[in-house]
Amino acid sequence: MKKFKKPLKFYLITFAVLTVGVLGYSLYKIIKDSTPVSELYSLWFLPAIFILIYYGGDSLLEKIFNKKKRVDYEAEFVDAIAKRMRESNEFIIEDYRRLQINDKFQSVLKLGYQIEKNGETEQNNFEKLEKKFRKNTLEYKAVMYMIEYLKETKNT
Repeated sequence: MKKFKKPLKFYLITFAVLTVGVLGYSLYKIIKDSTPVSELYSLWFLPAIFILIYYGGDSLLEKIFNKKKRVDYEAEFVDAIAKRMRESNEFIIEDYRRLQINDKFQSVLKLGYQIEKNGETEQNNFEKLEKKFRKNTLEYKAVMYMIEYLKETKNT
C-alpha cells in the first residue's frame, strides 16, 4: 500500500520555503522595480494555495488508490494455528513445508476453517478431522493443534 500523504512536517517545511521565496521576490520587486506593495498582495497567497492543492491532491490519490483491503479471515485462522505450532517447538521448518504441499492436509485445514466459520455439522466435525490421518504422523499432530484452537475459540 503506497502512502501518498506526506507527514505534516513536510507540508510545513514546503510552506516555509515557498513563503521565504515569495517574500524574497516581493522585496526584490519593491527595491529594484519600485513596485507598490498593493500589487504584491495576491502573490503572498500563493504558498498557502499551493500547499492546499498539494495536500488535497495527495489526499485524493490516497483515497483512490488505497482502497480498504478485505480482511482474509482464512489466512488469519491459518496464522493463529501456525503460531501455536511454532510456540510448541515440536515442528521444524521442513515439517511446515511438507504440510504446505500436502493436499490432503490443506483440505482438512479448509474444513477446519469451515468449522470455525459455520460451527460443527454432521459433515464437518472434530471426529472426522481426527480420523483423516494416522495417530503417529506429522499431519495428525498439526490437526490436533487445529482442533485445540477450534475448541478454544468455540468456548469464547
